[in-house]
Amino acid sequence: MSVSDPLDVVRAFYDAVNRSDLDAVAALYHPQCIVEYVFTSDAAVYQGRDVVTRKWAAEFERYAGALAGGRRIDVDRVAGIETGWGWVRTDWSTAVTDAENALPQALESAGHSHFWLEDGLIRRHRTVWRIARRPAFSGPERPQTARQYPSQPVVGVGAVVFGDEGRVVLVKRRYEPLAGQWSLPGGALELGETLEAAVAREILEETGLVVSVGPVIEVFDRILVDEAGKTRYHFVLVDYLCAIAGGVLQPGSDVDDAVLADPADLETFRVVAKARDVIARAVRMKGDVA
Repeated sequence: MSVSDPLDVVRAFYDAVNRSDLDAVAALYHPQCIVEYVFTSDAAVYQGRDVVTRKWAAEFERYAGALAGGRRIDVDRVAGIETGWGWVRTDWSTAVTDAENALPQALESAGHSHFWLEDGLIRRHRTVWRIARRPAFSGPERPQTARQYPSQPVVGVGAVVFGDEGRVVLVKRRYEPLAGQWSLPGGALELGETLEAAVAREILEETGLVVSVGPVIEVFDRILVDEAGKTRYHFVLVDYLCAIAGGVLQPGSDVDDAVLADPADLETFRVVAKARDVIARAVRMKGDVA
């Protein structure tokens, strides 16, 4: 199925790059594309799909991804540009190693890219590199959203993270809501951050695990009111199916403990009914994918 939304095309492009899928990468470029400063250690401009495809083939052959799961690029943000429909900006960090082990350590950097799409294909692709790699998106604005008595709903992300033997990650909450209770890891979306990037960040912060973010399990809202009937919390929650790609399970920010639990033992942890339902749906989805 073809993809026409410019942001989705760019997401598909990075997914193909992280899989080193040359055919998929090539298929997303326009035949008359122009690519500027995109390739590792190559500050040159290339024109035409065939030429660009050969350059990506050389990139995949020479360099291997050095991020968790063998990925090359972590995308922090995919955003449209107001100057005109079809323009997309991405912010990212990257780490690669020489496939022949000629480099003593990984090449790490960060930057942003601009894409111009025409007829659902990348017509222009330009990259601006920075020397130091950043761990996560840190744009000029990162306001702390008021979670209690908010002026508008807060978007949150969560995950069913599968480990060995079909076990799932649970965290014991330190703060309200659900303080002292076991639940799925997750947190609030930050300004300028994609949902997928937020899931990966929250899981890393709360559990020490690097995850591969899969499909959406469910989207739902959670509204809690105080004794006067005033809305104290209002979350719109998006839960994702995830798999462990690296790291070590350990409690991090906002949690007192983190464990791997058998889905059959959730009653032992007194996990709330909604979280149990989400986990059950994730187990079925995982089985369908397998």
